[in-house]
Amino acid sequence: MDEDIDIHDPYDVEYAIATRVRGDTDIMVVAGVRGSSLDPTRLSDGTNVKVGVDATMVMGKEDEFRRAEWV
Repeated sequence: MDEDIDIHDPYDVEYAIATRVRGDTDIMVVAGVRGSSLDPTRLSDGTNVKVGVDATMVMGKEDEFRRAEWV
């Protein structure tokens, strides 16, 4: 977890996704997993698709991810 992002703040989360995610390497899609029985998009066998997003800084390149400061 990156210290500069408050995961409970939707603006911080949006910032992290907008500035730290490469769609081809940082988004994971897992098909055929169990989902909620309340989910109307699940398949008839009860499975669905889950998506994971890695919006963390690249290790060793933290200086490249500093936010601009307002003056």
